[in-house]
Amino acid sequence: MERKREKGFTLMELMVVIVIVAILAAVAVPLYVNYVKDAQRTEAKAAIGAVITAQQTFYQVNGRYLATETFRAGAAGQQLNCDLTDALSNWDIAVTAGDANGFTVVATGKTGASTAGRLVQLVRSRNGQDVWTEN
Repeated sequence: MERKREKGFTLMELMVVIVIVAILAAVAVPLYVNYVKDAQRTEAKAAIGAVITAQQTFYQVNGRYLATETFRAGAAGQQLNCDLTDALSNWDIAVTAGDANGFTVVATGKTGASTAGRLVQLVRSRNGQDVWTEN
């Protein structure tokens, strides 16, 4: 009687593949999460950079920095002229303190967005010392 040879993978071969995939996932997922957080932080810093430029322009005209400003998408009547539309989908951005000597800009992650609970802050002074705070 002739035995028919069946083709397929053995249980051991399948287990080896599963272990390899699990190791790759264990390494890749934390790296991906860090890349996403870095990209979000960069987005907030770019928006803060736009606010810095707008504040410098405001200072040239008025001799002082704007004290407070909250940015909203499409909001009219804002004193600082900078377009933060893209960043405002993930961040609430505001100038929280400003005078003739400097200002503070805060980007807070929006509730319900992937940036929730995150904060990027810049304290800028006329003497050129910028202090960044991130979490």
